[in-house]
Amino acid sequence: MMKPSLVATAALLSSLPIIEGVLSPSAKTLNGTYKGRHLPEWDQDVFLGMPYAQPPVKSLRFRWPQSLNDTFDDVRDASSYGYSCMQYKSRFNMSEDCLNLNVIRPAGVAGSRSLPVLVWIYGGGFYAGSAADPQYNLSSIVKVSQEMGQPMIAVSFNYRLNMYGFLQAPQILAEGSSNAGLLDQRLALRWIQENIAAFGGNPQKVVVWGESAGAQSIAYHLFSYDGRDDELYRGAIMESGGPTGAQVQNLAYYTVPVPVENLTRAVGCWSAKDNLSCLRDLDEHQLYSAAPSQVWNPIIDGEFLTGYPSQLIRQQKSNRVPLLIGTNSDEGTSFSISGPDTEQDLFTGFMTWRSYSLSPPTILKLLELYPDDPCHEPPFYISNCTVFPTKGLKWRRGAAIGGDMVMVSGRRKMCELYAHAGIPVFSYRFDSRLWNKDAVSGVQHFDNVAFSFQNITGLLGPSPQYDADLMLARAIGMAYVRFVHNLNPNTLHLPPAITDTSMLPYWPRYNQSTPMNMVLNASGSFIEEDTFRKDGIAFLNTFEVARELLA
Repeated sequence: MMKPSLVATAALLSSLPIIEGVLSPSAKTLNGTYKGRHLPEWDQDVFLGMPYAQPPVKSLRFRWPQSLNDTFDDVRDASSYGYSCMQYKSRFNMSEDCLNLNVIRPAGVAGSRSLPVLVWIYGGGFYAGSAADPQYNLSSIVKVSQEMGQPMIAVSFNYRLNMYGFLQAPQILAEGSSNAGLLDQRLALRWIQENIAAFGGNPQKVVVWGESAGAQSIAYHLFSYDGRDDELYRGAIMESGGPTGAQVQNLAYYTVPVPVENLTRAVGCWSAKDNLSCLRDLDEHQLYSAAPSQVWNPIIDGEFLTGYPSQLIRQQKSNRVPLLIGTNSDEGTSFSISGPDTEQDLFTGFMTWRSYSLSPPTILKLLELYPDDPCHEPPFYISNCTVFPTKGLKWRRGAAIGGDMVMVSGRRKMCELYAHAGIPVFSYRFDSRLWNKDAVSGVQHFDNVAFSFQNITGLLGPSPQYDADLMLARAIGMAYVRFVHNLNPNTLHLPPAITDTSMLPYWPRYNQSTPMNMVLNASGSFIEEDTFRKDGIAFLNTFEVARELLA
Protein backbone atom coordinates (compact mmCIF):
# COMPACT_ATOMS: atom_id res chain seq x y z
CA MET A 1 0.00 0.00 0.00
CA MET A 2 1.45 3.37 -1.04
CA LYS A 3 2.03 5.82 1.79
CA PRO A 4 0.34 9.25 1.44
CA SER A 5 2.44 12.06 0.05
CA LEU A 6 3.75 14.76 2.35
CA VAL A 7 1.50 17.38 0.75
CA ALA A 8 -1.49 15.16 1.45
CA THR A 9 -0.25 14.66 5.00
CA ALA A 10 -0.08 18.41 5.55
CA ALA A 11 -3.69 18.66 4.46
CA LEU A 12 -4.59 15.89 6.87
CA LEU A 13 -2.94 17.76 9.74
CA SER A 14 -5.28 20.66 9.06
CA SER A 15 -8.47 18.64 8.58
CA LEU A 16 -8.37 15.57 10.81
CA PRO A 17 -10.49 15.74 13.94
CA ILE A 18 -8.82 15.44 17.33
CA ILE A 19 -9.42 11.91 18.60
CA GLU A 20 -9.97 11.88 22.33
CA GLY A 21 -8.70 9.26 24.72
CA VAL A 22 -5.86 6.90 24.03
CA LEU A 23 -5.23 8.39 20.56
CA SER A 24 -4.62 11.88 21.95
CA PRO A 25 -0.96 11.88 23.08
CA SER A 26 0.20 14.31 25.72
CA ALA A 27 3.54 15.59 26.95
CA LYS A 28 4.39 17.66 30.01
CA THR A 29 6.97 20.37 29.28
CA LEU A 30 8.55 22.69 31.84
CA ASN A 31 5.79 25.23 31.19
CA GLY A 32 2.82 22.88 31.07
CA THR A 33 1.13 19.95 29.34
CA TYR A 34 0.29 19.79 25.64
CA LYS A 35 -2.13 17.47 23.90
CA GLY A 36 -1.03 16.49 20.41
CA ARG A 37 -2.56 14.46 17.61
CA HIS A 38 -2.19 10.82 16.63
CA LEU A 39 -1.64 10.08 12.92
CA PRO A 40 -2.71 6.46 12.42
CA GLU A 41 -1.68 6.47 8.73
CA TRP A 42 1.93 7.10 9.84
CA ASP A 43 1.79 5.43 13.24
CA GLN A 44 3.05 8.69 14.67
CA ASP A 45 2.19 11.32 17.25
CA VAL A 46 2.61 15.00 16.45
CA PHE A 47 2.70 18.05 18.69
CA LEU A 48 2.36 21.22 16.63
CA GLY A 49 2.54 24.94 17.18
CA MET A 50 4.02 24.91 20.70
CA PRO A 51 5.59 28.27 21.67
CA TYR A 52 9.25 28.26 22.61
CA ALA A 53 9.58 31.99 23.33
CA GLN A 54 7.51 34.97 24.36
CA PRO A 55 5.69 36.61 21.43
CA PRO A 56 8.20 39.04 19.83
CA VAL A 57 5.70 41.90 19.58
CA LYS A 58 5.46 45.52 20.75
CA SER A 59 8.53 46.24 22.92
CA LEU A 60 10.00 42.82 22.03
CA ARG A 61 9.79 43.44 18.28
CA PHE A 62 13.28 43.13 16.71
CA ARG A 63 14.81 42.06 20.06
CA TRP A 64 16.52 38.79 20.83
CA PRO A 65 13.89 36.21 21.80
CA GLN A 66 12.86 35.97 25.43
CA SER A 67 12.35 32.63 27.17
CA LEU A 68 8.86 31.68 28.25
CA ASN A 69 8.36 32.98 31.76
CA ASP A 70 5.05 31.46 32.85
CA THR A 71 3.47 28.09 33.50
CA PHE A 72 -0.06 26.82 32.98
CA ASP A 73 -2.20 24.17 34.66
CA ASP A 74 -4.67 23.45 31.86
CA VAL A 75 -3.88 21.04 29.00
CA ARG A 76 -3.22 23.05 25.85
CA ASP A 77 -3.95 22.03 22.30
CA ALA A 78 -0.98 21.20 20.05
CA SER A 79 -2.84 19.58 17.17
CA SER A 80 -2.27 22.14 14.40
CA TYR A 81 0.56 24.32 13.12
CA GLY A 82 1.05 27.73 14.68
CA TYR A 83 1.48 30.97 12.79
CA SER A 84 4.35 31.31 10.31
CA CYS A 85 6.65 34.33 10.60
CA MET A 86 6.04 37.50 8.62
CA GLN A 87 7.26 37.41 5.03
CA TYR A 88 6.32 38.51 1.54
CA LYS A 89 5.15 36.57 -1.53
CA SER A 90 4.09 33.59 0.61
CA ARG A 91 0.66 32.21 1.45
CA PHE A 92 1.27 30.96 4.96
CA ASN A 93 -0.96 31.91 7.89
CA MET A 94 1.29 34.65 9.29
CA SER A 95 1.71 36.63 12.47
CA GLU A 96 4.55 38.28 14.37
CA ASP A 97 3.65 35.85 17.17
CA CYS A 98 5.29 32.98 15.30
CA LEU A 99 8.01 31.52 17.52
CA ASN A 100 6.64 28.01 17.77
CA LEU A 101 7.88 24.50 17.09
CA ASN A 102 6.68 21.04 16.16
CA VAL A 103 7.61 17.57 17.43
CA ILE A 104 7.01 14.44 15.37
CA ARG A 105 7.63 11.08 17.02
CA PRO A 106 6.78 7.39 16.55
CA ALA A 107 3.44 6.67 18.21
CA GLY A 108 3.36 5.75 21.86
CA VAL A 109 6.92 6.69 22.72
CA ALA A 110 7.31 6.90 26.48
CA GLY A 111 9.12 9.78 28.11
CA SER A 112 11.83 7.36 29.22
CA ARG A 113 12.57 6.09 25.69
CA SER A 114 15.38 8.60 24.95
CA LEU A 115 15.38 8.55 21.14
CA PRO A 116 17.85 10.61 19.08
CA VAL A 117 16.51 13.86 17.66
CA LEU A 118 16.78 15.46 14.20
CA VAL A 119 16.05 19.20 14.10
CA TRP A 120 15.12 20.87 10.79
CA ILE A 121 15.98 24.53 10.04
CA TYR A 122 14.33 25.77 6.84
CA GLY A 123 15.99 27.93 4.21
CA GLY A 124 14.64 30.75 2.10
CA GLY A 125 17.40 33.34 2.00
CA PHE A 126 16.53 34.68 5.48
CA TYR A 127 13.46 36.34 3.94
CA ALA A 128 11.00 33.44 3.49
CA GLY A 129 10.20 29.97 4.79
CA SER A 130 8.05 28.15 7.32
CA ALA A 131 8.01 24.95 9.34
CA ALA A 132 4.41 24.56 8.11
CA ASP A 133 5.53 24.30 4.45
CA PRO A 134 4.25 20.91 3.16
CA GLN A 135 7.61 20.37 1.46
CA TYR A 136 9.15 20.21 4.94
CA ASN A 137 6.77 17.72 6.51
CA LEU A 138 8.91 15.44 8.66
CA SER A 139 6.59 12.42 8.88
CA SER A 140 8.27 10.50 6.05
CA ILE A 141 11.83 10.59 7.36
CA VAL A 142 10.56 9.65 10.82
CA LYS A 143 8.71 6.77 9.14
CA VAL A 144 11.95 5.66 7.48
CA SER A 145 13.53 5.51 10.92
CA GLN A 146 10.60 3.42 12.20
CA GLU A 147 10.86 0.96 9.31
CA MET A 148 14.62 0.67 9.83
CA GLY A 149 14.13 -0.27 13.47
CA GLN A 150 16.14 2.86 14.39
CA PRO A 151 13.36 5.21 15.49
CA MET A 152 14.03 8.88 16.03
CA ILE A 153 12.15 12.08 16.81
CA ALA A 154 12.08 15.08 14.45
CA VAL A 155 11.57 18.74 15.36
CA SER A 156 11.00 21.84 13.23
CA PHE A 157 10.54 25.45 14.26
CA ASN A 158 9.88 28.92 12.93
CA TYR A 159 12.33 31.81 13.25
CA ARG A 160 11.95 35.47 12.32
CA LEU A 161 12.84 36.51 8.80
CA ASN A 162 13.73 39.59 6.74
CA MET A 163 13.51 42.87 8.70
CA TYR A 164 11.74 41.21 11.64
CA GLY A 165 14.72 38.95 12.34
CA PHE A 166 17.63 40.77 10.71
CA LEU A 167 17.02 44.51 10.80
CA GLN A 168 20.40 46.07 10.04
CA ALA A 169 20.14 49.26 12.07
CA PRO A 170 22.84 50.86 14.23
CA GLN A 171 20.30 51.26 17.07
CA ILE A 172 19.60 47.53 16.95
CA LEU A 173 23.33 46.83 17.15
CA ALA A 174 23.82 49.29 20.02
CA GLU A 175 21.11 47.72 22.17
CA GLY A 176 22.39 44.17 21.48
CA SER A 177 19.47 42.92 19.40
CA SER A 178 21.17 42.11 16.08
CA ASN A 179 20.72 38.73 14.39
CA ALA A 180 17.48 38.09 16.28
CA GLY A 181 16.45 35.41 13.76
CA LEU A 182 19.58 33.38 14.51
CA LEU A 183 19.00 33.79 18.23
CA ASP A 184 15.45 32.53 17.70
CA GLN A 185 17.01 29.36 16.35
CA ARG A 186 19.35 29.11 19.30
CA LEU A 187 16.54 29.54 21.83
CA ALA A 188 14.53 26.84 20.04
CA LEU A 189 17.53 24.54 20.40
CA ARG A 190 17.69 25.44 24.10
CA TRP A 191 13.96 24.63 24.46
CA ILE A 192 14.65 21.25 22.89
CA GLN A 193 17.42 20.59 25.39
CA GLU A 194 15.08 21.40 28.27
CA ASN A 195 11.93 19.68 27.04
CA ILE A 196 12.54 16.98 24.44
CA ALA A 197 12.82 14.25 27.10
CA ALA A 198 9.11 14.80 27.82
CA PHE A 199 8.42 13.56 24.27
CA GLY A 200 10.78 10.58 24.52
CA GLY A 201 13.84 12.29 23.04
CA ASN A 202 17.45 12.35 24.18
CA PRO A 203 18.79 15.92 24.52
CA GLN A 204 22.36 14.60 24.28
CA LYS A 205 21.70 13.12 20.82
CA VAL A 206 20.48 16.11 18.83
CA VAL A 207 21.55 16.60 15.20
CA VAL A 208 20.68 19.84 13.37
CA TRP A 209 19.74 19.76 9.68
CA GLY A 210 19.24 22.64 7.26
CA GLU A 211 19.23 23.55 3.58
CA SER A 212 20.36 26.78 1.88
CA ALA A 213 19.88 29.59 4.46
CA GLY A 214 19.09 26.84 6.98
CA ALA A 215 22.51 25.31 6.37
CA GLN A 216 24.10 28.78 6.43
CA SER A 217 22.42 29.30 9.80
CA ILE A 218 24.00 26.11 11.09
CA ALA A 219 27.39 27.34 9.89
CA TYR A 220 26.89 30.60 11.77
CA HIS A 221 26.02 28.62 14.90
CA LEU A 222 29.19 26.57 14.47
CA PHE A 223 31.23 29.80 14.41
CA SER A 224 29.13 31.71 16.95
CA TYR A 225 30.59 32.89 20.24
CA ASP A 226 34.04 32.13 18.81
CA GLY A 227 33.14 28.46 18.39
CA ARG A 228 31.86 27.91 21.91
CA ASP A 229 30.13 24.57 22.44
CA ASP A 230 26.94 25.01 24.47
CA GLU A 231 26.06 21.33 23.87
CA LEU A 232 22.91 22.17 21.94
CA TYR A 233 23.65 19.59 19.22
CA ARG A 234 26.24 16.93 18.54
CA GLY A 235 26.25 16.79 14.74
CA ALA A 236 25.04 18.68 11.68
CA ILE A 237 23.61 17.92 8.23
CA MET A 238 24.17 20.86 5.88
CA GLU A 239 22.59 20.88 2.43
CA SER A 240 23.72 23.57 -0.04
CA GLY A 241 24.85 26.20 2.42
CA GLY A 242 27.87 27.13 4.50
CA PRO A 243 29.68 29.97 6.27
CA THR A 244 30.62 31.80 3.08
CA GLY A 245 28.61 32.77 0.02
CA ALA A 246 26.05 34.96 1.83
CA GLN A 247 26.75 38.60 2.54
CA VAL A 248 27.51 39.38 6.19
CA GLN A 249 27.66 43.08 6.95
CA ASN A 250 29.60 45.12 9.46
CA LEU A 251 27.53 48.13 10.54
CA ALA A 252 30.64 49.90 11.84
CA TYR A 253 30.91 51.44 8.36
CA TYR A 254 27.41 52.95 8.40
CA THR A 255 25.78 55.89 10.15
CA VAL A 256 22.28 55.02 8.96
CA PRO A 257 22.13 52.38 6.21
CA VAL A 258 20.01 53.39 3.22
CA PRO A 259 17.55 50.45 3.66
CA VAL A 260 16.84 51.57 7.25
CA GLU A 261 16.25 55.13 6.10
CA ASN A 262 13.92 53.90 3.36
CA LEU A 263 11.98 51.77 5.85
CA THR A 264 11.56 54.51 8.45
CA ARG A 265 10.51 57.02 5.79
CA ALA A 266 7.94 54.57 4.39
CA VAL A 267 6.20 54.17 7.75
CA GLY A 268 6.53 57.74 9.03
CA CYS A 269 9.30 57.09 11.57
CA TRP A 270 12.17 58.94 9.87
CA SER A 271 11.56 62.21 11.71
CA ALA A 272 10.83 60.55 15.06
CA LYS A 273 13.19 61.33 17.94
CA ASP A 274 13.71 57.58 18.42
CA ASN A 275 13.35 55.72 15.12
CA LEU A 276 13.46 52.29 16.73
CA SER A 277 10.81 53.05 19.34
CA CYS A 278 8.63 54.42 16.57
CA LEU A 279 9.00 51.18 14.58
CA ARG A 280 8.08 49.17 17.67
CA ASP A 281 4.99 51.31 18.28
CA LEU A 282 3.57 50.57 14.83
CA ASP A 283 0.84 47.99 14.62
CA GLU A 284 1.55 44.80 12.71
CA HIS A 285 -0.22 45.91 9.54
CA GLN A 286 1.49 49.33 9.37
CA LEU A 287 4.95 47.80 9.54
CA TYR A 288 4.15 44.98 7.13
CA SER A 289 2.72 47.40 4.57
CA ALA A 290 6.15 48.99 4.17
CA ALA A 291 7.17 45.90 2.17
CA PRO A 292 10.90 46.74 1.93
CA SER A 293 12.70 45.15 -0.99
CA GLN A 294 15.97 44.86 0.92
CA VAL A 295 17.32 41.37 1.66
CA TRP A 296 18.32 41.60 5.33
CA ASN A 297 21.23 39.33 6.22
CA PRO A 298 23.07 38.55 9.48
CA ILE A 299 25.71 41.03 10.64
CA ILE A 300 28.86 41.00 12.74
CA ASP A 301 27.47 41.99 16.13
CA GLY A 302 30.54 41.42 18.29
CA GLU A 303 28.84 38.78 20.43
CA PHE A 304 27.06 36.08 18.46
CA LEU A 305 29.28 36.69 15.43
CA THR A 306 32.56 38.26 16.50
CA GLY A 307 34.02 38.40 12.99
CA TYR A 308 33.51 37.40 9.39
CA PRO A 309 33.33 33.60 9.03
CA SER A 310 36.43 33.78 6.83
CA GLN A 311 38.30 35.37 9.76
CA LEU A 312 36.95 32.86 12.28
CA ILE A 313 37.97 30.00 10.00
CA ARG A 314 41.54 31.31 9.95
CA GLN A 315 41.47 31.57 13.72
CA GLN A 316 40.02 28.04 14.00
CA LYS A 317 37.13 29.33 16.13
CA SER A 318 34.43 26.79 15.40
CA ASN A 319 32.36 24.25 17.28
CA ARG A 320 33.72 21.04 15.81
CA VAL A 321 31.01 18.42 15.56
CA PRO A 322 30.71 15.68 12.90
CA LEU A 323 29.25 16.91 9.61
CA LEU A 324 27.29 15.46 6.71
CA ILE A 325 27.52 18.18 4.09
CA GLY A 326 27.03 18.64 0.36
CA THR A 327 25.88 20.66 -2.62
CA ASN A 328 24.08 19.95 -5.89
CA SER A 329 25.91 19.47 -9.18
CA ASP A 330 24.51 22.55 -10.89
CA GLU A 331 24.12 25.09 -8.10
CA GLY A 332 25.35 27.65 -10.61
CA THR A 333 22.19 27.51 -12.73
CA SER A 334 20.51 29.26 -9.78
CA PHE A 335 23.46 31.61 -9.19
CA SER A 336 24.75 33.27 -12.35
CA ILE A 337 25.11 36.67 -13.94
CA SER A 338 21.98 37.61 -15.86
CA GLY A 339 22.27 37.53 -19.66
CA PRO A 340 26.04 37.83 -20.26
CA ASP A 341 27.01 37.61 -23.94
CA THR A 342 30.63 38.76 -23.65
CA GLU A 343 33.50 38.47 -21.20
CA GLN A 344 33.07 42.19 -20.52
CA ASP A 345 29.46 41.47 -19.50
CA LEU A 346 30.74 38.95 -16.97
CA PHE A 347 33.35 41.35 -15.66
CA THR A 348 30.84 44.18 -15.28
CA GLY A 349 28.21 41.90 -13.79
CA PHE A 350 30.48 40.49 -11.10
CA MET A 351 31.46 44.02 -10.05
CA THR A 352 28.04 44.48 -8.41
CA TRP A 353 26.73 40.91 -8.20
CA ARG A 354 24.85 39.94 -5.01
CA SER A 355 26.21 43.06 -3.26
CA TYR A 356 29.63 41.45 -2.98
CA SER A 357 32.72 43.64 -3.00
CA LEU A 358 34.71 41.79 -5.65
CA SER A 359 37.69 43.81 -6.82
CA PRO A 360 38.68 44.03 -10.50
CA PRO A 361 41.87 41.95 -9.94
CA THR A 362 39.80 39.24 -8.25
CA ILE A 363 37.30 39.11 -11.13
CA LEU A 364 40.10 38.99 -13.71
CA LYS A 365 41.71 36.11 -11.83
CA LEU A 366 38.39 34.24 -11.71
CA LEU A 367 37.96 34.66 -15.47
CA GLU A 368 41.46 33.26 -15.89
CA LEU A 369 40.74 30.26 -13.63
CA TYR A 370 37.33 29.62 -15.20
CA PRO A 371 38.09 29.78 -18.95
CA ASP A 372 35.34 29.87 -21.55
CA ASP A 373 34.59 26.14 -21.88
CA PRO A 374 30.83 25.43 -22.11
CA CYS A 375 31.61 21.73 -22.50
CA HIS A 376 32.53 21.66 -18.80
CA GLU A 377 30.20 24.22 -17.23
CA PRO A 378 26.74 24.00 -15.63
CA PRO A 379 24.55 22.16 -16.39
CA PHE A 380 27.36 19.62 -16.18
CA TYR A 381 25.38 16.70 -17.57
CA ILE A 382 25.23 18.54 -20.93
CA SER A 383 28.66 17.77 -22.37
CA ASN A 384 28.05 18.73 -26.01
CA CYS A 385 29.18 22.35 -25.56
CA THR A 386 25.67 23.75 -26.07
CA VAL A 387 25.21 27.39 -25.20
CA PHE A 388 21.84 28.93 -24.38
CA PRO A 389 21.52 32.26 -26.23
CA THR A 390 18.33 33.23 -24.40
CA LYS A 391 20.28 33.03 -21.12
CA GLY A 392 23.39 34.71 -22.54
CA LEU A 393 26.25 33.28 -24.58
CA LYS A 394 28.54 33.35 -21.52
CA TRP A 395 25.86 32.29 -19.05
CA ARG A 396 27.30 28.81 -18.47
CA ARG A 397 30.69 30.32 -17.65
CA GLY A 398 29.08 32.72 -15.19
CA ALA A 399 27.16 29.81 -13.67
CA ALA A 400 30.40 27.90 -13.08
CA ILE A 401 31.89 30.85 -11.21
CA GLY A 402 28.68 31.80 -9.39
CA GLY A 403 27.81 28.30 -8.21
CA ASP A 404 31.30 27.70 -6.86
CA MET A 405 31.42 31.14 -5.28
CA VAL A 406 28.07 30.93 -3.47
CA MET A 407 27.81 27.23 -2.61
CA VAL A 408 30.51 24.77 -3.63
CA SER A 409 33.63 26.55 -2.34
CA GLY A 410 32.13 26.93 1.14
CA ARG A 411 31.23 23.26 1.25
CA ARG A 412 34.78 22.25 0.33
CA LYS A 413 36.26 24.72 2.83
CA MET A 414 34.19 23.26 5.67
CA CYS A 415 35.21 19.73 4.67
CA GLU A 416 38.89 20.64 4.64
CA LEU A 417 38.72 22.60 7.90
CA TYR A 418 36.97 19.87 9.86
CA ALA A 419 38.85 16.95 8.29
CA HIS A 420 42.16 18.68 9.12
CA ALA A 421 41.01 18.87 12.74
CA GLY A 422 40.26 15.14 12.75
CA ILE A 423 36.47 15.60 12.88
CA PRO A 424 34.35 13.09 10.93
CA VAL A 425 33.02 14.69 7.74
CA PHE A 426 30.92 12.98 5.08
CA SER A 427 30.60 14.96 1.86
CA TYR A 428 28.18 14.52 -1.04
CA ARG A 429 27.35 15.87 -4.48
CA PHE A 430 23.67 15.49 -5.34
CA ASP A 431 23.51 14.64 -9.04
CA SER A 432 20.02 13.35 -9.83
CA ARG A 433 18.15 15.54 -12.29
CA LEU A 434 14.44 16.02 -11.72
CA TRP A 435 12.44 14.69 -14.64
CA ASN A 436 10.08 17.69 -14.71
CA LYS A 437 12.81 20.34 -15.03
CA ASP A 438 14.01 21.76 -18.35
CA ALA A 439 17.48 21.01 -19.66
CA VAL A 440 18.97 24.36 -18.72
CA SER A 441 18.11 23.88 -15.03
CA GLY A 442 20.34 20.85 -14.58
CA VAL A 443 20.58 19.61 -11.00
CA GLN A 444 19.99 22.99 -9.46
CA HIS A 445 19.69 24.49 -6.00
CA PHE A 446 16.91 22.93 -3.84
CA ASP A 447 16.36 19.91 -6.13
CA ASN A 448 17.69 17.53 -3.48
CA VAL A 449 15.04 18.52 -0.92
CA ALA A 450 12.36 16.30 -2.49
CA PHE A 451 14.69 13.35 -1.91
CA SER A 452 15.90 14.08 1.60
CA PHE A 453 12.30 14.69 2.69
CA GLN A 454 11.09 11.53 0.92
CA ASN A 455 8.64 13.71 -1.01
CA ILE A 456 8.99 12.27 -4.51
CA THR A 457 5.25 11.84 -5.03
CA GLY A 458 4.18 15.05 -3.31
CA LEU A 459 6.62 17.38 -5.08
CA LEU A 460 7.28 15.74 -8.42
CA GLY A 461 4.11 13.75 -9.08
CA PRO A 462 4.15 10.53 -11.12
CA SER A 463 7.57 10.27 -12.69
CA PRO A 464 8.95 8.13 -15.54
CA GLN A 465 11.87 7.37 -13.21
CA TYR A 466 9.71 7.09 -10.09
CA ASP A 467 11.08 3.77 -8.84
CA ALA A 468 14.71 4.88 -9.17
CA ASP A 469 13.95 8.24 -7.56
CA LEU A 470 12.13 6.51 -4.73
CA MET A 471 15.08 4.17 -4.10
CA LEU A 472 17.51 7.10 -4.01
CA ALA A 473 15.27 9.05 -1.64
CA ARG A 474 15.01 6.02 0.60
CA ALA A 475 18.79 5.54 0.58
CA ILE A 476 19.36 9.19 1.49
CA GLY A 477 16.77 8.97 4.27
CA MET A 478 18.42 5.86 5.68
CA ALA A 479 21.86 7.50 5.59
CA TYR A 480 20.47 10.48 7.48
CA VAL A 481 18.82 8.27 10.09
CA ARG A 482 22.08 6.39 10.63
CA PHE A 483 23.94 9.69 10.98
CA VAL A 484 21.44 10.88 13.59
CA HIS A 485 21.95 7.66 15.54
CA ASN A 486 25.68 7.11 15.09
CA LEU A 487 27.15 10.27 13.50
CA ASN A 488 28.00 8.01 10.57
CA PRO A 489 25.80 7.44 7.46
CA ASN A 490 27.08 3.88 6.99
CA THR A 491 25.66 0.69 8.44
CA LEU A 492 28.21 0.11 11.16
CA HIS A 493 28.03 -3.69 11.29
CA LEU A 494 28.90 -4.10 7.58
CA PRO A 495 32.51 -3.77 6.39
CA PRO A 496 33.25 -1.31 3.56
CA ALA A 497 33.45 -4.08 0.93
CA ILE A 498 29.89 -5.27 1.60
CA THR A 499 26.98 -3.41 -0.02
CA ASP A 500 23.23 -3.80 0.01
CA THR A 501 20.86 -2.85 -2.82
CA SER A 502 18.82 -0.78 -0.38
CA MET A 503 21.93 1.17 0.62
CA LEU A 504 24.39 3.58 -0.86
CA PRO A 505 27.95 2.47 -1.46
CA TYR A 506 30.20 2.70 1.57
CA TRP A 507 30.54 6.42 2.33
CA PRO A 508 34.17 7.26 3.21
CA ARG A 509 35.15 9.98 5.63
CA TYR A 510 36.52 13.08 3.99
CA ASN A 511 40.30 13.14 4.10
CA GLN A 512 42.49 15.99 2.92
CA SER A 513 44.98 13.64 1.28
CA THR A 514 42.21 11.72 -0.55
CA PRO A 515 39.07 13.89 -0.42
CA MET A 516 35.98 11.96 -1.50
CA ASN A 517 32.34 12.77 -2.23
CA MET A 518 29.37 10.46 -2.35
CA VAL A 519 27.67 11.22 -5.68
CA LEU A 520 23.93 10.74 -5.18
CA ASN A 521 22.31 9.68 -8.43
CA ALA A 522 19.15 7.68 -9.10
CA SER A 523 20.95 5.77 -11.86
CA GLY A 524 23.52 4.54 -9.36
CA SER A 525 25.41 6.40 -6.65
CA PHE A 526 29.20 6.26 -6.58
CA ILE A 527 32.31 7.75 -4.98
CA GLU A 528 34.41 10.45 -6.65
CA GLU A 529 37.48 12.47 -5.75
CA ASP A 530 36.57 15.97 -4.61
CA THR A 531 39.15 17.66 -6.79
CA PHE A 532 37.04 19.15 -9.58
CA ARG A 533 37.74 22.80 -10.44
CA LYS A 534 40.53 22.64 -7.89
CA ASP A 535 42.38 25.84 -8.73
CA GLY A 536 39.28 28.02 -9.06
CA ILE A 537 37.74 26.82 -5.80
CA ALA A 538 41.07 27.11 -3.98
CA PHE A 539 41.29 30.74 -5.10
CA LEU A 540 37.72 31.43 -3.95
CA ASN A 541 38.65 29.95 -0.58
CA THR A 542 41.64 32.22 -0.03
CA PHE A 543 41.12 34.61 2.85
CA GLU A 544 41.41 37.66 0.64
CA VAL A 545 38.61 36.61 -1.72
CA ALA A 546 36.42 35.29 1.09
CA ARG A 547 36.73 38.68 2.78
CA GLU A 548 35.54 40.40 -0.41
CA LEU A 549 32.55 38.06 -0.63
CA LEU A 550 31.49 38.84 2.93
CA ALA A 551 32.32 42.54 3.13
